[in-house]
Amino acid sequence: MKGRFILYAIFPALLLSLGVLPATAQEEGIIKHRKAVMKAVGGHMGAMSAILKGQVPFKKDAAVHARAMADLAKVTERVFPEGSDFGDTRAKEEIWKKPKYFKKLIDAFKAESAKLAIVSKTGDMKAFGAQFKVLGKNACGACHKQFREKKKK
Repeated sequence: MKGRFILYAIFPALLLSLGVLPATAQEEGIIKHRKAVMKAVGGHMGAMSAILKGQVPFKKDAAVHARAMADLAKVTERVFPEGSDFGDTRAKEEIWKKPKYFKKLIDAFKAESAKLAIVSKTGDMKAFGAQFKVLGKNACGACHKQFREKKKK
């Protein structure tokens, strides 16, 4: 009799917890996905920076990285959905408090990275470098300054 009581007491709690798990797992998945996308953005920016500084002899790869940035910019607008402002993330709450301004910066990221992809096709590294700086300042830097927590030491 005592075993049945425990089963009847635990079973409903177990069912309730299973109902919560998928939402939590999905929310955690969204943050994990966002981090991966942003890490990819940083990786491509780092690679392009190394090319522009002459640290690597891969000038022809600049176009590959620029196209990847343009594609990632399109994805970025979806990786900050409402309700993903929790957990282990450096995203500031201002993203969800100022959605119009955040969207403006995401739109700048999309526009400037698309321009970078176009410029990269010319092979003109001076023009590429100039557009890379515009992307870094007007899109990446502007968004990080307003909407990203600084790295904790």
